[in-house]
Amino acid sequence: MTWSDDAWRSVQPTYAHILEHAFVQQLQAGILDREVFLRYLLDDARYLAGYARALAMIAGRLSDTADVALLSRSAAGAVEAERAMHATMLGAHGIDIDGPGEPSPTCRLYTSSLIAAAAAEPVEVALAAVLPCFRVYVEVGAAIAAAAAPDHPYAEWIEMYSDPEFSALTGEVEALADRLAKRAGAGVPERMDAAYAQSTRLEWMFWDSAWRGERWPDV
Repeated sequence: MTWSDDAWRSVQPTYAHILEHAFVQQLQAGILDREVFLRYLLDDARYLAGYARALAMIAGRLSDTADVALLSRSAAGAVEAERAMHATMLGAHGIDIDGPGEPSPTCRLYTSSLIAAAAAEPVEVALAAVLPCFRVYVEVGAAIAAAAAPDHPYAEWIEMYSDPEFSALTGEVEALADRLAKRAGAGVPERMDAAYAQSTRLEWMFWDSAWRGERWPDV
């Protein structure tokens, strides 16, 4: 059992709540209100900007050149592909991916936690914190794809996250985390577990934020 296998197994209750959330259930059924989906997509595009910064910061802290190249390449490829998909789907509805506006409170919390981990935590812990974004989307994408009708209104989103290349990329980054966990100092694997669990909870919060239309208080 690798560290990443064990970490994923440990968050199954949270993942079950993600799959049961009304947003994901309606997305799977193809009946999610388009306004809700576009609201989520725009916030996710803003999240990706912070996520990319965190990944770049972590890559710069790795000591092995091959690991730096792996994470940099993986991060760049994933973020570029996701951003392109977001831009296309939002643009089809006249929404500028770089237009005015600010991330939701949950989006800001999530990205801030990742950047803080990338800056201040051991690099192993920082990498653990960014992994759920990969793994949760692989699993949700596969679950939705398995039940989606051919004419699903959000087929482009489903194709992105159920793509075997995205799954393979996730596996590569997880394998890097496994290598780091093996040689981590005392107490670090436990901190990796905690970071992984926190980010998985934030994944649920992100879906929920979009569903509720979360906004900053007008004060």
